[in-house]
Amino acid sequence: MDLLASAADANPDAPAVITAERTVSFAELDRAANGVASILSASGSLGSRAVAFWGDRSIETVAAVWGIPRAGVTAVAVDPHAAPAVAMEATRAAGVRGLWVAPTGGFDRLLDRAAEHPTMSRPDASYVVFTSGSEGRPRGVLLTDDNVAAAVAGSRERLGNGPGDAWLCVLPLFHVAGLSVLWRQAESGAPVVLLDRFDAAAVAAALDTVTFASLVPVMLQRVLDVGGEWADLVAVLIGGAAADDRLISTARSAGIPAVPSYGMTETCSQIATASPGGTLDGSVGLPLPRAEVRVMAGDAVVVGAEGRIEVRGPMVSPGYVGEPLRPKEAWLRTGDLGLIDDLGRLTVLGRADSVIITGGENVHPGAVEAELRVHPDIRGVRVYGIADEEWGAIVAADVETDLSVAELDAVAVRLSPAMRPRRWAKVARVYDKLDS
Repeated sequence: MDLLASAADANPDAPAVITAERTVSFAELDRAANGVASILSASGSLGSRAVAFWGDRSIETVAAVWGIPRAGVTAVAVDPHAAPAVAMEATRAAGVRGLWVAPTGGFDRLLDRAAEHPTMSRPDASYVVFTSGSEGRPRGVLLTDDNVAAAVAGSRERLGNGPGDAWLCVLPLFHVAGLSVLWRQAESGAPVVLLDRFDAAAVAAALDTVTFASLVPVMLQRVLDVGGEWADLVAVLIGGAAADDRLISTARSAGIPAVPSYGMTETCSQIATASPGGTLDGSVGLPLPRAEVRVMAGDAVVVGAEGRIEVRGPMVSPGYVGEPLRPKEAWLRTGDLGLIDDLGRLTVLGRADSVIITGGENVHPGAVEAELRVHPDIRGVRVYGIADEEWGAIVAADVETDLSVAELDAVAVRLSPAMRPRRWAKVARVYDKLDS
């Protein structure tokens, strides 16, 4: 299924991508994608089973996202800021023998080459997107057209976005969170408002021109620091990192209808998302339609108790580059801990491998971060463990704040003794993995 081709047939003159420089219609984007495919064909790159592209936020990259699979090869998203050795190792593992680079003349040159587009069968996996590497080396996740179609359909049923809803994309296009905005908007025939980088003031202004957006928590906080008026927003998906109820509530009070969400590369972005305007209960809501989520404690499915999150559904990847494919009905065991209440709502507790065991007690960094962020003078926080001979590990925290260490210790008194940071580091900025 080619979502862009369907959108171009149904709404050729509707805006597909809006940047600071130009607005591109679905018909133009469709032609540019054909131009990408024709250039790849002429270059001889089709002897490869995969072609990489740099995931910068530009209309040429958007065209490549759609055009590379039309050439019959898998599009492999690469972080343009990755170290060359890391990028080379990852792309070689994915079978890449060619790198897409926008031609001289940019988008207009792609339009000129559109008529030469060859008719090719789409690849088994249209995309390879690499994980963040939180469980070791980044792994190349195979994403099929069926995965994409199921993911965008489930998201649309939960959020209600439609043809008239512009969606702000300021997330990287080498990450599934950014790519999923392109996929959702093509499926709904609506425009993507594309910013080439994150700037809090620019995002705050752009939010007044759209009805949907996707941000990570640190981006949301910086937009709130700038301030603004947002009259037409329907929902702003918050994912990529834990977002506490205080931040979500503050955003809603300011006019940003923040919606907690949980997903991963392997689920083609979302797998569980709260309903817009739903009450805050610390959860990320229910699984999307046709998605299944369960929590396992050992070999038992548990409700109301902590365990490892497992997922299943048509939006879940069939597997990883260089590894055996997963049977369709098999559960995918994630690296995250969570619990499901008796209403089916999922609360994500954090990474299973990031639990800090200090003095024999388990401490979840995300829970400590959520408690510390309640204080109005703590602008950002990242909690982690440091090895310690006496305790096994101690809790440490990087914080953006003007408070003194003594004042931070006083803030932490409300935490249980095991959760209190024993080492503070005041930093200029706490970075999120998608804050780029």
